[in-house]
Amino acid sequence: MKMLKALIISCMFFIMPSVIVAQTSLDNPTAEQKQWQELSDQQRQALRGAYEKWRSMPENKREAIIHNYITFKSLPEDEQKKIMQNYIWFRSLPEERRERIIKDYQKWLSLPPARRQMILRNYTIYMSLSPREKEMLGKKYKIWKSLTPEQKERIRMIIRERMREKQ
Repeated sequence: MKMLKALIISCMFFIMPSVIVAQTSLDNPTAEQKQWQELSDQQRQALRGAYEKWRSMPENKREAIIHNYITFKSLPEDEQKKIMQNYIWFRSLPEERRERIIKDYQKWLSLPPARRQMILRNYTIYMSLSPREKEMLGKKYKIWKSLTPEQKERIRMIIRERMREKQ
């Protein structure tokens, strides 16, 4: 008998409030619940999948995503548009191309800062060349690629000698 009273009291204090809250929630849905109800089954399923993916992520990755989102939203609107355009372009690429870009970017990040600065400086110089100069440089690069390692080393030695002579 004591057990039955305990069960009844438990129901009154723990289960019934949950039922009442759930019923009230159904009778008076929040804005979020209304939005959820307006979604198609396909949209709800996609959101459930995204939610499960989110929950399965490590906490530090979720925090990084939130941080990036806040940073993105704090940017001027024109910056946000550029980022979104780049994102849309990137997502439109074939998967192999996207993977190659990611791999190249990771390689770039692994370079020492001095090497990255040199590459950026050379890129800036290249971009300042006229179309004719770029064409000539391209031809010279094709020749360079066809040389043997020994021939390339010989050319490097000649260049070093000439640079020393200028000093």
